[in-house]
Amino acid sequence: MIINKKNILLLSALMLFLIIYPYSKQVTIFRANDVSWDILNHTKKYKKFDYRDFTFIKKYNFTEKVLSLNGKEIIIKGFIKNQKHGSQTDIILTETVTDVCFMCNHDEHYNMILLEFVSENKKRKFIKNDTYVEVRGIFKINKKKEAHYVYVLEKTEILKIL
Repeated sequence: MIINKKNILLLSALMLFLIIYPYSKQVTIFRANDVSWDILNHTKKYKKFDYRDFTFIKKYNFTEKVLSLNGKEIIIKGFIKNQKHGSQTDIILTETVTDVCFMCNHDEHYNMILLEFVSENKKRKFIKNDTYVEVRGIFKINKKKEAHYVYVLEKTEILKIL
């Protein structure tokens, strides 16, 4: 191969194409979104006074990213926690280990995800507290007025115990 201006120009164009091409295509992902806790931590919480009930109500400002996840299948990693509310025990997913935090008020910690398991995985509800897991399910923003949790993961499946 003879090195001349034309060959150098063609080689440069080919290299430029190979560098730019992967970024020019829109990637379509055919799997659940891997979600990090950083996305959920951007939700802002505040209290608003309800004049009809004469009480304060918890309100949340969700980011566009969190709102776009509503109703979609996601994969997220976290720690299992059994949380009692009266006679009911909820299975939740948290970002951090909770049993070592003696000063944490877990009812006020709003970045917990309530796990609603599919029927064949009900036996997995009895995993001990603070087990690190990877789960998949349908992410929902819980908009009920008396809800204990802001986020719900419906049809939850435990993919891995890490």
